[in-house]
Amino acid sequence: MGIMSDLFKAFKGGANEVGEAIVDSQAIRIYEQEIREAEKAIQAAKQNLTKLKASEMALSRKIKSFDDDISDYEEKAMAALDAGNESLATEIAERISELEEERTPLSEEKNALQKDVNGINKLIKTRDKTIAKNKRELEKVKTIEQVQKTTSSISSNMAATNSSTNSVKRSLERIKAKQQRQTDEMAAGEWLEKENSTNDLDSKIKAAGLSGKSSGTSDVLARLKARKSAK
Repeated sequence: MGIMSDLFKAFKGGANEVGEAIVDSQAIRIYEQEIREAEKAIQAAKQNLTKLKASEMALSRKIKSFDDDISDYEEKAMAALDAGNESLATEIAERISELEEERTPLSEEKNALQKDVNGINKLIKTRDKTIAKNKRELEKVKTIEQVQKTTSSISSNMAATNSSTNSVKRSLERIKAKQQRQTDEMAAGEWLEKENSTNDLDSKIKAAGLSGKSSGTSDVLARLKARKSAK
């Protein structure tokens, strides 16, 4: 039983690793989808918020209408009191009380709705900032991934190119060495031909008795005598 349990745990762990690898390989696509869904949800929330705000504004108009009526009746009640007509002033006061009772629940509803609108609006703004941040992070990840792919491709191409380049360089070196040998052989041939031509000319001059050269000893002795005479 213990062995089966260990095998099950090992298999489960392996499955988790495979699952994580699949998720990682699709991470960008999944993240993009999540952002799209979040933006769609935020857009729907904004539409609902607009409706709630419209309801709040409608309640505010109703409350203002009550406030205007109450203010008008208060002035009339004051005028009745000034005129000494307390009976009329009492009737007006009763109407004012009725209006205030009708206004109270509307005011409470409006205040509660305003609080909800402000809270939802703040939440939407916070979520908007989070989505914008996530989009920037996603763009950064996509850019880094693209750079890494490009770098990897360049590295692979450079490795292949370097291998090919090295082979070409070796071939060029062999060709240059061969050309240099041919150049040297041509120069050597020209030198040998010149040497042969010079030796042949010297032989002809010597045979004709026209070498014009004296022995080294005679030249030295003549030079010394000339130096002595000059003193």
